[in-house]
Amino acid sequence: MLEGMAEDADRPSLEARVAALEWEVRHLRSEMTRAKSSDDQSPSARAPAPIVEARLEAPPRPLAAPIPEAAPRPSPAPVTTPLLDLETLVGRYGMLGLATLLALAALGTFVSWAIAHGLLGPAVRVALGLVASAAIAVCGLRLRPRSRSFGDSLLGLALAAVHVCAWAAGPSLGLVPAPLALAFSALASVALGAFALVQADEPLWCVGFGGAAIAPFVTSTGRGTAPMLAAYAAAVLVAAGSGLGSRPWFIAGRIFAAGAALFTVALLCMPASQNAPLLALGLPLVAAGFAVLPFARGEVLRPRLRTMGLLAGGAALRLAVAPVPWMGQVGAAIAIGIAGCAWLVLLELTDDEPAGKLVDGMGETLDGVAAWMEGAVVPGLFLGALGIALDLDAAPAFGVASVILLASAKRRSQGVRDALAASTWAAAMLATWLTTRTVPTLAAASLAWASVVVVWLGLWIPSPSWTWTSRISLVIGSLWGLSLVSARPPYEALPFTTLESATAFAVAVAWGAALHAARMDGETSRASARFGLVAFAFLWGHLELDHAISPSASSLLLIGYYAVSSVGFVGWGRLKRSAHLRRLGLGLGIIAAFLAVRGAWRLPEAGARIAAYLVVSVFLLGIAWWYRQPDEEALPAQTLH
Repeated sequence: MLEGMAEDADRPSLEARVAALEWEVRHLRSEMTRAKSSDDQSPSARAPAPIVEARLEAPPRPLAAPIPEAAPRPSPAPVTTPLLDLETLVGRYGMLGLATLLALAALGTFVSWAIAHGLLGPAVRVALGLVASAAIAVCGLRLRPRSRSFGDSLLGLALAAVHVCAWAAGPSLGLVPAPLALAFSALASVALGAFALVQADEPLWCVGFGGAAIAPFVTSTGRGTAPMLAAYAAAVLVAAGSGLGSRPWFIAGRIFAAGAALFTVALLCMPASQNAPLLALGLPLVAAGFAVLPFARGEVLRPRLRTMGLLAGGAALRLAVAPVPWMGQVGAAIAIGIAGCAWLVLLELTDDEPAGKLVDGMGETLDGVAAWMEGAVVPGLFLGALGIALDLDAAPAFGVASVILLASAKRRSQGVRDALAASTWAAAMLATWLTTRTVPTLAAASLAWASVVVVWLGLWIPSPSWTWTSRISLVIGSLWGLSLVSARPPYEALPFTTLESATAFAVAVAWGAALHAARMDGETSRASARFGLVAFAFLWGHLELDHAISPSASSLLLIGYYAVSSVGFVGWGRLKRSAHLRRLGLGLGIIAAFLAVRGAWRLPEAGARIAAYLVVSVFLLGIAWWYRQPDEEALPAQTLH
């Protein structure tokens, strides 16, 4: 073989031969031109034409021929599926549907006629239906290689016929026991679904699973029990979920979610005496743990688990409202708590998977939205169920829940950690309120300091959720404390000397602690804590002086309070070079002047009116003198000390 390759290499190539022939033609043409010119000059003496030897010489063989780079392959044009026009839709699908309906009508008419004339008994009718369904299935299998959609339609029609026959043989005619009819119907549906998985046919799988999902309702006699339905549903969901696995079949995912929701809702509608609410709570978690988690991966895992978690959360609310008789409220709360812990375990095992869609097969979403659904919405459903089940005795349950959620948030990625941090805050605040609700003053202060504890937790488990959630509960505690101060009987105590004043002081200190903890945070966190502290302190002072001691004393104290506050805010604004603070001080000064004028008409003593005018006048003159000084913001930076 090597010798043959060497001989091929020695042979001149086609290009070399063509080049040699072109050279010969040019040479002959030049010789003929020279010969013609010599004949014109001396026709008697003609030189003989030279003999030219033509030979082919192979071009020199290069030592190392460069390998030409392959041109990049053009990207294939995108395949566009042409839209079906009305004629094609009617011809392809409309005619198929009409033909199916007419065939069923003809069959029904024949059966009705035969029954009316006593030609077909119950057993014969069921047998003929099964034979017809088998014939339709065979036709569908034979036609699938040529027309897949048409063959799938026939297989779906055959499955529907099997369901009708099972309903007739069981609940309708009583030829066989209803459980046997259900088993036969489910077996046919599962077989069709398995065939669809082997053939990688998503629509056909949807038909098979849908048939298995509605089989217990088609063959129902009205005497079924919740445990029977739960066992059947668990078997169907586990088989279907394991078959789906990680296939990116989003339509099938929707059908799977719809089937799980159908079974869960059906169990929730059944009597509590059959343990239906408890079974409805466990069914989605069983499907998540045995049908989804071991088999699904990638972008289909978390949406499918999210769907099961939402179903379990809804079932937990139903169990809390109507608990199983033998469990009672406490037993229902324990079951709900176990279900919530199971959900946190599922989150732990799938934390590194992509977010995928919003729920199984539906809705595009971002990672943040998915994380908040998993870490806040679903745990929130379980927390709400705990609160409903235990009512005002749920403080220990919420305390335990906050500890568990906090431990779970420690190991999460950022999005789920933020959501779980919010859930932890909600559980902790509810536990605090339920524990101290009988003593309002203690409850308001405890709520504020529980918010500070939440802020301190943010130093251990960093999350922005600790900041804004603590601000919410601090505002609630502040409003509660201020309402307690304002609800005191008027003119019966000195300012800042009551138990309500102590509560307000505790809330103010809590705001100060939050401001101190925010010193290393961003400007927004520090500004919110600073604003909350200043606003609460100012409102607290106003409420303490309002209705203090006597009407005259209260008016004088309020006038002086606003005048002093005005000067204080203007001075603070000049120190911080903040126009907002200075304007706030000016506004308070105007309010102080208005109060002085209004109070002068209400004060009975002339000395009190004179004192009110003078106090406000002195402070306003001080502000005016301040504004007449050189503006520090306009001075060069080196002159400021």
